Amino acid sequence: MLTLIDLINTDRLPAPYEQGAELWNDLHISKMMLEAHLSPQTDAASYKPEKIQAICEYFIQATGLKTGSSIADLGCGPGLYSFQLVQKGYQLTGIDRSETSIRYARNLNRGKNADFIISSYLSPFGDNQFDSALLISQDYGVLSPDSRRILLKNIHQALKPKGFFAFDVSTMSAFEHRKERAVSKWYASDSGFWRPHQHFVLEKTIIYPDISALCDLAVVIDSEIKSYYIYQSFFSHKSIQKELEENGFHVEAILSNLWGEKYCEDSLVIGILCSKA
Repeated sequence: MLTLIDLINTDRLPAPYEQGAELWNDLHISKMMLEAHLSPQTDAASYKPEKIQAICEYFIQATGLKTGSSIADLGCGPGLYSFQLVQKGYQLTGIDRSETSIRYARNLNRGKNADFIISSYLSPFGDNQFDSALLISQDYGVLSPDSRRILLKNIHQALKPKGFFAFDVSTMSAFEHRKERAVSKWYASDSGFWRPHQHFVLEKTIIYPDISALCDLAVVIDSEIKSYYIYQSFFSHKSIQKELEENGFHVEAILSNLWGEKYCEDSLVIGILCSKA
């Protein structure tokens, strides 16, 4: 039986990047995340279809990749970017932890020149194998600094000499935006994102000002209590460039997004194109 102490303990401050309850392969949550990826109305998971197309087109133009080149789509989700790039004649390898998303990606790209792997990109995934790699929707920022170093090491190892890596991160302007709008809320639901049955949710945003990061905390209560931690780190163009250079990459372009718009200081996103040094 749940007690008052159980509830009070959910309100503790997690250490930065502390692991919460399993998110990616919870059967219900992964289904709801897939629906969010596929929704053309929101950028909450994957970007909207017109942005996906623009990102793929800019990536090809900026890198000059030849038809048949190999691309690693990291955190590929349901394979929406892979689908666009396969249609243009590229070889795709998608990597994602969600079995639900990988299953969809395999069906979407059935018969195409694409392979999809259920794995974490924090495990090595190649050795001088890929011409380029993508990591989209600010996934880089959900990782701790140690995990980011592991990821960059894996990407560096997997890329061929002079191979390209494109990704995006949230900016310090986005950090200020989120801090100003941070709220706590609680609600009951008959069914929703977190559960298919009746449940109660406590949500709040925890700010870590000393490390320019936050945690979106969701405590879900039904017959038990589970706490989910979703982190985001925030960067200046100088801090992300320094992090890349320290891990063996040369920055080719700093942008306001991954579809090629010129960088401006008040942008909420930085799009980065870099190469293996």
